[in-house]
Amino acid sequence: MWRVASGVQVALLIAGAASAQEEAVKGVIGAQMEALSNGDFAGAYEMASPGIRGTFGPVENFERMLRQGYPEVLDPRLFRFMGVEARGDRQAQVLLVEDRQGRSFLLEYLMIETPEGWKIDAVRRLPAAEPAV
Repeated sequence: MWRVASGVQVALLIAGAASAQEEAVKGVIGAQMEALSNGDFAGAYEMASPGIRGTFGPVENFERMLRQGYPEVLDPRLFRFMGVEARGDRQAQVLLVEDRQGRSFLLEYLMIETPEGWKIDAVRRLPAAEPAV
């Protein structure tokens, strides 16, 4: 016999699916950060979407882009997951990264789901908040 789910049950199911999706997204970003910390650029490149891989071509181009544009992700002192937001069929995950000099950066990872799982489709540095006086 079929039973109609209550609004609370439906909300819990949706929240559970969203939570699993968020954890999967965090897992991919975390795995890339670990690979980068170990100097494994090929492993980190595996986390990139087909679009990113098509743009950069060989992993050496990807490595060069990171070294020149995002050195804070290469050997961070720490990183922390901040807010996440659904954007259509994508997820935007904000990451706080602190480099070895103690400087903080906010990075927004735009994630896309592929047949192989979640992949990083874009990263952009967000403007730093001005300190309160």
